[in-house]
Amino acid sequence: MKKLLFILLACLPLLGMAKDKKDNSDPKYLAGAITLEDGKVTFTHDIKAPSLSKEQLYQQMLDWANERFKPEDKLQSRVVYTNEQEGDIAASAEEYIVFSSSALSLDRTRIYYQYLIHVDNGICHMTMTRIRYWYDENRDGGQRYTAEEWITDDMALNKKKTKLAPICGKFRRETIDLKDQLFQSATDALGQKVLANETATPTVVPAQTLTPAQNGELKEVSATDLSANWSSQLQNGRITLTANEEEIEIKPENWGGFGKLFNKNVAYLLIAQDRIALSALMEQCTEYKLTFYAQGSTQPAAVIECKKSMSQKMTADDLKSLNIQADSNKSYTMYTGEITRTLLRQ
Repeated sequence: MKKLLFILLACLPLLGMAKDKKDNSDPKYLAGAITLEDGKVTFTHDIKAPSLSKEQLYQQMLDWANERFKPEDKLQSRVVYTNEQEGDIAASAEEYIVFSSSALSLDRTRIYYQYLIHVDNGICHMTMTRIRYWYDENRDGGQRYTAEEWITDDMALNKKKTKLAPICGKFRRETIDLKDQLFQSATDALGQKVLANETATPTVVPAQTLTPAQNGELKEVSATDLSANWSSQLQNGRITLTANEEEIEIKPENWGGFGKLFNKNVAYLLIAQDRIALSALMEQCTEYKLTFYAQGSTQPAAVIECKKSMSQKMTADDLKSLNIQADSNKSYTMYTGEITRTLLRQ
């Protein structure tokens, strides 16, 4: 009876039992954000990686899971089941979600969940399910809830389904954010594996090769038709990046070259995070254009149009492991862009 009363009071929006300055009307957290399978709140996500075998995916995901789910203080997260032949990995997770923290107060909950991974050739399927909470544990033993009774639409949204309720809503929002972080972290781990493979084994250039000319017109070509020394020729000149109607000059070392990611032609950019304007531009854009000028020329020798597909935070040690020179005092972001159009002056 005490638990039911607390639930009813906590979820009444008019009572305002908790102050929450975050946006409670973001559609990301509203109707449809919570999915049920067999009556259980369950989140799923697939990562397609056609260039990786089942064995490669399994090992990469096992390494990721062992690093992500491990005991810390009194929290007992760990990988509890592995089956390489079937491609299955299961982790039992226990961690804190912090809603707010100050010198005078700490508002947090323990969250428990299962994280399941199944891999096959070229694909990784992930599931987050069996979610439970232990809230306010230091006050009379706290309160325990399941996700099914606490963060579903009926409990965590107002009657019009336009806003999050003050207490239940913050559990719903932070759980969705945690789910997104987990799926993105696993995706980044696989992306870095593909990037390492591409760096170690450069793409073989076809017999038909093209090189930039000083004169002529810009003509559309296939990214796979470019000559093996094309990048090095253009790196000797000036490079600009254009996005959101803004143009910034970048350095030759920012250009990472061409590769394949998930069977698509891509271009890599490596940006030091202390280049604030350039980093901000890349974070805000979805599409961008790289323009290359031969040394001493005012005419573009080549233009590459890209759609941003992935970004990966990397340390200098990460880059050195990929045989890329980096300043140990800096942090970097590797941006991967799917090439949508390539123009070469011929």
